[in-house]
Amino acid sequence: MANVVEMAPVTRVEGHSKLVLETNDDGIVEKGNYFSITPVRNFEKFLIGKPMEFAPLATSRICGICPITHSCASVEAVEDSIGVEPPKDGMLLRELAAIANKMHSHPLHGILIFPDFGIGVGFDKNVYAEAMKRCQGMRKVAQNIIDVVGGEGLHAPDIVIGGMQHNISDLAQAKLQSSLRTYEELANEHADFMMGLFKDSDYASDMGMHDYDVFASDLTYGDRTAFPWGTFNEEQPNNWYSSLEVGQEANNTICLVGGEPVEVGPRARAATFKGFTEKGAMGIQKARIRELGTLVHRAENILDELNTSGVTKEPCASRGDNELGIGINEAARGANVHMARVKDGRIRYYNCLVPTTWNYPTISKALEGDHYKFAEVIVRAYDPCNSCATHMIVLDPEKNIIQNKMI
Repeated sequence: MANVVEMAPVTRVEGHSKLVLETNDDGIVEKGNYFSITPVRNFEKFLIGKPMEFAPLATSRICGICPITHSCASVEAVEDSIGVEPPKDGMLLRELAAIANKMHSHPLHGILIFPDFGIGVGFDKNVYAEAMKRCQGMRKVAQNIIDVVGGEGLHAPDIVIGGMQHNISDLAQAKLQSSLRTYEELANEHADFMMGLFKDSDYASDMGMHDYDVFASDLTYGDRTAFPWGTFNEEQPNNWYSSLEVGQEANNTICLVGGEPVEVGPRARAATFKGFTEKGAMGIQKARIRELGTLVHRAENILDELNTSGVTKEPCASRGDNELGIGINEAARGANVHMARVKDGRIRYYNCLVPTTWNYPTISKALEGDHYKFAEVIVRAYDPCNSCATHMIVLDPEKNIIQNKMI
């Protein structure tokens, strides 16, 4: 009989999650189960009946780390449902805000994994202080971009149906271009530092390997046309996890393509669009660090292309006829998909397939074959955001709540 190792909550990730690992007598994981135990907040349900303009504002509150990606995916799902296409300069500003969100999130992940690579107790305190200072400096620049472009540093109110509420001034454009040069210098130093840590680590190169495919819609922003409609399905956790107890405890659904899980995130983007071939947990970490350069260069190009006198918002004459709309934004953690039906200006249906929802079964598989002591290190490579990925309540056939996970 397999031994069972449980870890809850998993540390240094956003939200609450749990590991239930079946191991052999040597501690090697034979069956991995990773899932959310974050209480349900019911965003997808309380949006029903609300004005369509409320959707991007509400969904940005799903998470304090990745609010901009939710706003972008949400507003584009609504726009797709009602048939509105934002003007070019509005889309450029929206993409810039979303890129800045990733530029803000990736350095935070670096701080969270420092202890996994020996930084902390016993490490040179001056080197540690400089690393922290660099990460915080990068995050300050990125947060300022969101503040200027989106109208507020966290829950950007300028991301609206039809585009962006406001353009930016010539002076703001120049200041942001200057701040991006600062970011690039810090990012290059950060990349060299982190790559050195990865090289010097004792982790096996095949740690966290799995044989699932990857899914990414775009290198820096998102493309709804890439969604795999023909082969996608969303499973309930009871039908996927290896035990009924785990299936009933899990607060997340399972996203599958062709009946199999996929990996989303920085490695998936690099593999799909840049020919990146490294795999496993270390492959994800390296892809994330390399992505910083891709993001800052695209942000610089956006500001060069932006017409600060251009129109940023298309008037919304349509109020919707219940057509299914989809928005995809490539969040820091991977493809963030929102789906909406809008009729007469109100939300009639809403669903979120956020990056960590896609990655739960992939992470579970990636844990197998390694010792359980590395389980949290592998999980953290994906930088999971469990609050975003939580949207389950367990009911019995009579619709009575079996496990009351509501706050």
